[in-house]
Amino acid sequence: MQDQYPTTEHLPARRLPREEILSIAQEISRSPAAWSLGVLPLAVAIVNDTRQIVYANERFAALANAPSSDEVLGKRPGEALGCLHAFEREGGCGTTRFCQYCGSANAIVKSLGGEKTTQECAINRKNVTELDALNLQVWACPMDHGERRLVLNSILDIAHEKNLRTFERLFFHDIMNAVSGIRGIHEIIAPELPERFTPDMDLLRRAIEDIQNIIETQKDFLSVESQEYAPTFSSCDAREVLSYLAAYCQSFTYDASRTIAVDPAAPSLRFATDARILQRVMVNMIKNALEASRPGETVTLGCGPGKDGGVELWVQNAAVLPRETRLRLFEKGYSTKGSGRGFGTYSMRLFARQCLGGDVDFESAPEIGTRFVLSLPA
Repeated sequence: MQDQYPTTEHLPARRLPREEILSIAQEISRSPAAWSLGVLPLAVAIVNDTRQIVYANERFAALANAPSSDEVLGKRPGEALGCLHAFEREGGCGTTRFCQYCGSANAIVKSLGGEKTTQECAINRKNVTELDALNLQVWACPMDHGERRLVLNSILDIAHEKNLRTFERLFFHDIMNAVSGIRGIHEIIAPELPERFTPDMDLLRRAIEDIQNIIETQKDFLSVESQEYAPTFSSCDAREVLSYLAAYCQSFTYDASRTIAVDPAAPSLRFATDARILQRVMVNMIKNALEASRPGETVTLGCGPGKDGGVELWVQNAAVLPRETRLRLFEKGYSTKGSGRGFGTYSMRLFARQCLGGDVDFESAPEIGTRFVLSLPA
């Protein structure tokens, strides 16, 4: 090894000479695990305690634009992947001030200390003619090879996912601004129009509110599914919630051929929940019940005590679900309404479990029709 190492602004610059790196690499290549790592659909790189690569599979070599995995042996991950900062100091990858915030470098350090960890890593690298950016998810796991401390890095390119999330945020922001603008115009002109236009203006207002609700529901769905939603709990009264939902959702039946009623026996029960998500779940239940009902039928809303001091809210209609639907109802993407649908019942259970700490279930039989139940904890 070298007697003197370059100065560093973060991690040690010390390296093993190439002959030692190749010796370790040969030992790993003879291991039965090497074949398994080679066929994984993820980029894999094993580094030693000086953060130098001692094994890489072909997917990592492809990510590094290297002709073969042998080309990256002895390099550090940032050097192999072409990170711009990896070449700013003589010490290389991990030794600049920028490396203090590098997810890959910090994941390796934690794993050398015995900890499994996951970090995101953003790398800017310059190809021959243009700047290229990598967004990576790095899973780092400590491993022992004889007396050597090594770190197994599994790496996934998440640039597409990052781009999609950015597009979604921009899309929801822009479309909500557009709908808010339409609503503002409606509020300005509606009072100025003759009375004979009032029914049309009311219809337009409901359509605008429906659009806003659809956008907000989809935004919440994506936020909850990606585990980014932060619930906000407040105190509610079960019967008051049902009365509000009955009046609100009655507007979905424009011809009033189907009615929504609250069970007279529904008690007033206090409970704490995220009112926004609760309404998402219940409105979805009610819409499904209205769609399944025939003209002249009634959708009934009710509530009652749940298990262990909790609360149950339910929605019931007269229709009975077919056997296949009962068995597949909560599958993501399953729908009886055609392709591209099937997120409604899935999202109800997702919202209930992930945001409210509860669950959604149902029963469907000729003697009761179909009843969906939202169970909430105490």
